[in-house]
Amino acid sequence: MVVINAINFVDGLDGLATGIVLICAASFFAFSYLLAVVNGLNRAGAPSLITAVVIGLCLGFLPHNFHPAQIFMGDSGAMFLGLLISASAITLTGQVDASAINEDSGGNALLPLLLPFSILAIPLLDFMMAIIRRVKAGRSPFDADREHLHHRIMRLGLTQQRTTVILYLWTAMFALPTVIAAFAPAWIAVISGVFVFGISLTVIKTTRTKIKK
Repeated sequence: MVVINAINFVDGLDGLATGIVLICAASFFAFSYLLAVVNGLNRAGAPSLITAVVIGLCLGFLPHNFHPAQIFMGDSGAMFLGLLISASAITLTGQVDASAINEDSGGNALLPLLLPFSILAIPLLDFMMAIIRRVKAGRSPFDADREHLHHRIMRLGLTQQRTTVILYLWTAMFALPTVIAAFAPAWIAVISGVFVFGISLTVIKTTRTKIKK
C-alpha cells in the first residue's frame, strides 16, 4: 500500500508518474533478467514478465500523457501502476534465499532486498515528506497540498516539462547505480550516479539562466 500511494502522490504533473514507473520497471527488469542470465535461471520469471508488461504499458501511454497531456490516468491508473511495480518488487525479493545472507556473503546478497527502496527512492521520499508534513500540521495525511517535490522544483522557475525530466533523472540517479553495482565494480555505479545527477543540475542551471535573462 505504501508504494501504491507513493506512485499516486507523485502523479501531480503530466507524465510524471508514468515516466517514473517506466524507469523503475526498466530497472527491475534489467536486474531480474541479468540475474537470471548470470545464475542460469529462467529468464522469463515472474519479475521479468511483470516488469515487461509495465514497461509496455508506460511506453504506450507516456507519449499521450506527457505535457501537454491528451490522456490522464487519474488515481485509479496511478495506483494500478503502483500495484504492478509492487508486485514485481515482491516477486523479486521473494526469490532471495534468506540462508544465503550472512557476514561472508557481502553486500551483493542484500542487493535484491535493497533494490526496491533504491529504485523507488523518489516516490517514497516524496510520500514520507508529505505524510510527515501533513500530520505535523494536524491535517489528514491524504489532504492535497502544493508542497510535493515537483511543486518545489517548479517554484525555482522551471516549466512542467523540465521539472518532469529532472525527476526522471533523479529517479535514474538512484536506480541505475544500484543495478550496475550488482554486476559491475562499485566505482562504475558511483560514476553513473554522479553523471546523471550532473545532467539534472545542468538542466536546472540552464533553465534559471534563461529566466534571469
